[in-house]
Amino acid sequence: MSQEQQFFSIVHPFLVGVEPLAPGATLPSEAEFEAMIPMPFKLAAHINHLDTQSLRPLRNLGENAHDLAEFLNFQSKKIDLMMSYILTLGAESQQRLPGTSFGGSNVTYQAPQAIALGQLVQLKIFIEENNCATFCIGRIIDCVAGQHHFIIDIEIMLINAEDQEQLVRTSLHVQSLQLKERAQLRKAHTSDNQDNPRVNND
Repeated sequence: MSQEQQFFSIVHPFLVGVEPLAPGATLPSEAEFEAMIPMPFKLAAHINHLDTQSLRPLRNLGENAHDLAEFLNFQSKKIDLMMSYILTLGAESQQRLPGTSFGGSNVTYQAPQAIALGQLVQLKIFIEENNCATFCIGRIIDCVAGQHHFIIDIEIMLINAEDQEQLVRTSLHVQSLQLKERAQLRKAHTSDNQDNPRVNND
């Protein structure tokens, strides 16, 4: 569960709950970290892992796998919606702050107040795409004052392997959506230029 690998981050809006650990706190052991994870987050991680495992065998079924995969994805989405609702229960007491970028090893968000470098924090990350909800422990590695807020960068220090995989998958999924959107915009721009050529007055 310790964070040793570095993953790329994707710029994308999301929500994050940040709760500093006690001053002078050290990084929890893996057993202590496991005990800290709220049950809804454990369930969410387990469900996402099962979803991934259930879809992998379909790759060997050829054309017949398409309809079955669609059915399983539909069932998965229903469960994800229910889990998303469960994860919001009791969260009203903790302010959710706007995140700006995320990946398997780092999270960046905006906060109204500064926070000390090296401070350990408890993170609850909520990303709409893939109904991604992740609990982890991070360390503040940068805090820069902006015009109206502070931009804070966190290195993820403790995270379950399944949750880290989910963050990485979600970042790749968001990246593919962004690239597809850019390609569509370029195509639309090219089409507009072809339909409305400039008039040469020379």
